[in-house]
Amino acid sequence: MDHVDPAAFEPGIPLLDAPHVGTGLDRNEFLSRRAEDFISEHGGAVSETALIAHVFGSSGSITLWRPLLQQLLGVTDALHVRADGWWEVASAAPVAGSAHPLPEFVAIDVETTGLSPIGHRITEVALIRFRDGIVVERFETLCNPERSIPRYITTLTGITNTHVVEAPRFAEIAERLLGFVSEALLVGHNVGFDLSFVNAELKRAGQLPLVNESLDTMALAVHLLLEMRKPSLDRVALAVGLEPRHVHRAGVDAELTGAVALRLVRRVHADGITSFEHIKAIAKAAQRRPKEDRGRGRSPLNRELLTNIPKAPGVYLLRDARGAVIYVGKAKNLRERVASYFSQPLGYTRKMDGLLEATVKIDVEVVGSELDALLLEAQLIRRYHPRYNTALRSYEHYPFIRVDIANAWPRLTLAKVRKDDGARYFGPFRNKSGARKTVEVINNIMPLRTCTRSFRDHRSYGSPCIQLDLGRCLGPCVGRADRDEYRRLVRDVVSFLDGRDEVLFQRLWRGLEEAAERLDFERAARLRGDLLQVQAIVGAHKRLRESVETHSLLLVLPAVESSAREILLVMRGRIWARFHTHRTSAAPLAERLQEAWDRHSKENEQSVDYDGVDEANILNRFLYRNAEHPAILPIDRTGAEIDWNAVARRALAIDDEALVFDVKLVSEEERTVDVLMEGERDSTGVRAASVAT
Repeated sequence: MDHVDPAAFEPGIPLLDAPHVGTGLDRNEFLSRRAEDFISEHGGAVSETALIAHVFGSSGSITLWRPLLQQLLGVTDALHVRADGWWEVASAAPVAGSAHPLPEFVAIDVETTGLSPIGHRITEVALIRFRDGIVVERFETLCNPERSIPRYITTLTGITNTHVVEAPRFAEIAERLLGFVSEALLVGHNVGFDLSFVNAELKRAGQLPLVNESLDTMALAVHLLLEMRKPSLDRVALAVGLEPRHVHRAGVDAELTGAVALRLVRRVHADGITSFEHIKAIAKAAQRRPKEDRGRGRSPLNRELLTNIPKAPGVYLLRDARGAVIYVGKAKNLRERVASYFSQPLGYTRKMDGLLEATVKIDVEVVGSELDALLLEAQLIRRYHPRYNTALRSYEHYPFIRVDIANAWPRLTLAKVRKDDGARYFGPFRNKSGARKTVEVINNIMPLRTCTRSFRDHRSYGSPCIQLDLGRCLGPCVGRADRDEYRRLVRDVVSFLDGRDEVLFQRLWRGLEEAAERLDFERAARLRGDLLQVQAIVGAHKRLRESVETHSLLLVLPAVESSAREILLVMRGRIWARFHTHRTSAAPLAERLQEAWDRHSKENEQSVDYDGVDEANILNRFLYRNAEHPAILPIDRTGAEIDWNAVARRALAIDDEALVFDVKLVSEEERTVDVLMEGERDSTGVRAASVAT
């Protein structure tokens, strides 16, 4: 390795001013000797932070100095870095005060054909022994699972059927594995998963199961890295200063897991906790043992959390030790849904890494119907931003499609927020990739500019880009574009995005048909995918617009009490007011409806934005699914005076038996296919009949 260039050091650090002069050593040798002396004086091992501060005279960014330290000290065999990040003198005997957090353990990892130890088998197993922070022994082997490896497993691990065809069966390595493990502490990332597979294989081989003590690095990370939403092995490794995996194989995973364990436990030691039993208690490692009849595991949740959870629709909130909401879910039957967390398939906790381990409290909110639960779930996710909710949590990142019609030469782009700048905005869209694809497809079809020129001064003209040569732009920058033709194209795009015209759709369809006629099926398939995505985005905006234009109605829902009703006043596609009322008298309800209606009449009409798009989406899909339902009472907004007493009486007269809805919301894909295959249909799902008098 080359010597370190002195110019690479930060100037002004006293240690680097040439302290080696007169010692007979070059700079690198001097620094290595100084580091070795410092480590020896401190019991034979020091933390990376302390060594960097001593060698470089800096306590700044560890990430900045770590590579330089490794370059300096990696040239000598006298020093080495342990897996927990501490540097030690290789020849030094263990000294009091330099004790390792985990003196000896075996890191374990397996690769499998699936997630159930009953129905799937091991394809690779790795055991790596760590002693005093150093890898001292390895046991790695592929295994013939005696069945085909699924394609998605091969994609993940790179292990193919060819690799394992001549590998030993697990029964052939069972005794060697048991001998290697002996009575060692076993460490794994979600170690219960690995042990469940190993013990299932040992049982098939007629061997006794492993009953060794174990430590789960995933569970430990949940309690130490509180801000981490999903503590996968790679994420945890990065958080503790290690490099993530480049390949997903048992040996690589096991070695990285061992290094992660050493660094996590070192953090616990820094807090004064040195008892291994105490460390295990902190981690709350869950030992998931497969049952004979089902591939299910034992949950780490305390079953006492189920106490007093009713069998009713509602929302449940999972909280961590700090009381923070980490997950919000809805259920038709709260008790059954929450109880399912106590007996999940083994793969569940890998999908929701750390969720169950972090949960210490469960709160529930009972409502009268599934739709209420859906709406409340969206509101609570928006309020708490739980780290395990991903579907609705990112509503603030829903993009708009923007056409800057106020510009002399408009262009089509994505926008993060809606501004009062004279542009036309479409959305917001929950499907960010679909919105981006729509902009890309339209820009490929329509020869509008894609450059960022403002066209407000002379600097915007001249020097055309390659889009002009490719025929993808009419060239306003060089005076080739006809303003009337350009504006006509912009109007076509706006009409298409608004769902009022299908000129672009027809162009895409013609391109698909032409590709199919040329037998260019690859291009035809790509165009079909583009067609579906664009139609889904345009259809989503059209339905949002139509809901704003036509969805003014009263929605009657069951309440928690059988004698009451939840009445939702939906105005312009959004819930404007909610009333909890008993069925005894219609007059109070009519009065409150009148007040809400008058209040809305005085408000400025606003487009659906981030705070209402999820609610509007749920309502729109619900109304589409339940078209013509007797509990959906449309309201005439044409100016006719409404008899609110008649509306209230009609709402309260609906029987309990009639308040049954299909709450399985139709997906955007289903509705897109509806339009493509059946032609245009009434997307509002609401009767045209009026309840006004």
